[in-house]
Amino acid sequence: MVSVVGGRMEAIAPSRSLFTPDYLRIAALVVISATVHLWLIGHTSVTARDGIGFGRYAINLATPQDANRPVAAGKAENPPKRIETAIDVIGSQEQHPGYPVAVWLTAKFVRRAEGVPEPDAAHHAVQFLLAAQIVSAIAALLLVVPTYLIGRMLFGRFVGFASALLLQVLPVPARVTSDALSEGVYLLTVAVAVMLAVRAVRRPGVGGFLLCGLTVGMSYLVRPEGLMVIGAVGLTAGWLGLTRRWPRDLTVGRLAALAVGVALVAGPYVLLIGKLTNKPTGDGMIPSLTDPRGQMLKDGFGFHRPVTVGAPVFADYWEIPGNARPVWVVERAAFGMMKEVGKALHYVGAGLAILGAIFLRRRITAEPGLALLLVLGGLNLLVLIGLGMKGYVIKDVHSGNDMHIGYISERHTVLLVMIGCVFASAALEPLAAALASLPLVGRFWAGRLAPAGLLLTVVAVALPATLKPLHDHREGHKHAGQWLASRIHDQDCLIDPFEWAQWYSGRGLHYVPDDPPAAVVTYAVVDNKEHAEDHARLPRMVDALNVKEDGRSTVVYHWPEDVPVASAKVRIYKLVRPGGK
Repeated sequence: MVSVVGGRMEAIAPSRSLFTPDYLRIAALVVISATVHLWLIGHTSVTARDGIGFGRYAINLATPQDANRPVAAGKAENPPKRIETAIDVIGSQEQHPGYPVAVWLTAKFVRRAEGVPEPDAAHHAVQFLLAAQIVSAIAALLLVVPTYLIGRMLFGRFVGFASALLLQVLPVPARVTSDALSEGVYLLTVAVAVMLAVRAVRRPGVGGFLLCGLTVGMSYLVRPEGLMVIGAVGLTAGWLGLTRRWPRDLTVGRLAALAVGVALVAGPYVLLIGKLTNKPTGDGMIPSLTDPRGQMLKDGFGFHRPVTVGAPVFADYWEIPGNARPVWVVERAAFGMMKEVGKALHYVGAGLAILGAIFLRRRITAEPGLALLLVLGGLNLLVLIGLGMKGYVIKDVHSGNDMHIGYISERHTVLLVMIGCVFASAALEPLAAALASLPLVGRFWAGRLAPAGLLLTVVAVALPATLKPLHDHREGHKHAGQWLASRIHDQDCLIDPFEWAQWYSGRGLHYVPDDPPAAVVTYAVVDNKEHAEDHARLPRMVDALNVKEDGRSTVVYHWPEDVPVASAKVRIYKLVRPGGK
């Protein structure tokens, strides 16, 4: 860059944001992240059940015409809209398209690397789930940059490094970003949006708010919760305008730029689906938060949509009685939220985050970037409480009546975990100083290395849980699917409440097939749980157990194969009904 000063041309050195110490820290974080995620991907027995849905979405993007479910007899007078293109697939799916599109594109490279131009259905299933894990791991690798910069902007290099490190090694964020789940891409996009939001409120300008809006739109395309960043920025900027720390006309212009940025990216998808989100959990969420009593009186806590897929395994569940008081519903949802957030921060991290908020209480009003993080965390807490109030419906295995189940999954807490890691890291230095002042043990905490020692202690405590194999207790379902792949026929019925065996058999790549009418042969996949209550959240568990308990059924496969059937973790029952009865 050059400028004219007194008629002479003078070179002005460009301003730098990062220096050698920053690059060294980021490089170390990249190495640690790559090591953790490669280890977890290499020790994955099966992916999370929800990963099957994302893999199916990506496969349908690759071959849209195959996504059309055959029209059942008697329903031809009202057939569903035919899917012809990838845009049709995106418009028909419940999940937002950002992550499945990335999986679809990555699967092309996986196929080329394997050198299998036309794999069979079972191999196709493995390819797309591997691609889904690769996308998540790459996103987690890139995540170190925005998380480091958030901490560095607000506190300095040590907090930036510590917060990024904790987010990479704590069990819940590390494992969900190594799985076939959208959390990795969501965290990356929302972290970039938060980084730009913090920068925008600290160094305000129309361009910064526009760029922040664009990244918020990208986060929304992965998960609708990304729009929470708009609320946090809007509330923070509005407060700065109302208190006249910013000129009010400029505040309005900056917020308009934020809205324009979001609309440019998110608008086409909203126009395509005709509403804010296709996700079932999004329906009625705002009414549940703003008018819980009215929502409960209107439609039974908002549980008008029956469950169609299994809910997340790692979550806090509770039954909501039909006569429950509104206050009880809110309190139970808040308790579930706190429980899952504490677990996701590995408890020690949660305690440090609370200490960080206490230590920093006097800086909040003076530092708009810090206030923004707290506002965003508060909005996320409200959304989680609303989600816990909404829940879903299942059938009681004994009475057959509807049961209203509230739940909050640890996967829902990842944004709070990211914010919590920043506050936990900010607590390390003042905590070390406080420990150094103790009369007897203070000398052990004196010196500049004390905060680093605390950080390493937290990491050491977390790593054993982080590096456990992913879903190793479910490995038998993959073997069951591989056994079925060469044996099951299109006219056979397969009841698999868990979905893994059906997926690995290649039978449900494009959609979950309907039961063939009057099927002579029925296969049912069960595990070593003996009662329907053990998997009450799985829609077809009762059907599978009915096949198991039918006197005509026999065990045709069990895993592990070298143990007696009674000791097997997974079993496949085969029921032959002559004439399909």
